[in-house]
Amino acid sequence: MRYLFAHTMKKEKRLTKAEKKALSGVVRKPAEEQHIHCIACGRHLDAHEFDGPSATATVLYCQHRSGFPSCVKCAPMSQVLLDEHDRSGNAVQPAAAWH
Repeated sequence: MRYLFAHTMKKEKRLTKAEKKALSGVVRKPAEEQHIHCIACGRHLDAHEFDGPSATATVLYCQHRSGFPSCVKCAPMSQVLLDEHDRSGNAVQPAAAWH
């Protein structure tokens, strides 16, 4: 009798990761509102700098297809950082951010 009782009890429902996040109040900003900095010089980049024919910012991609923001002027140095990342497998070492 004891055996049957133990197996007939239901487990309490556990929250999913998404439900826990929703309850905690953590809200992630949309991509266009995120704080973006050049990986080579650390300059703050606004979303509008990536658009148009005279764009002053770009996104460079490593071999793993991860995107990294860069000033157009800093693209050669940013590419050196990405090449080092691709060669060594270590994380990209970005410049300290500044405004």
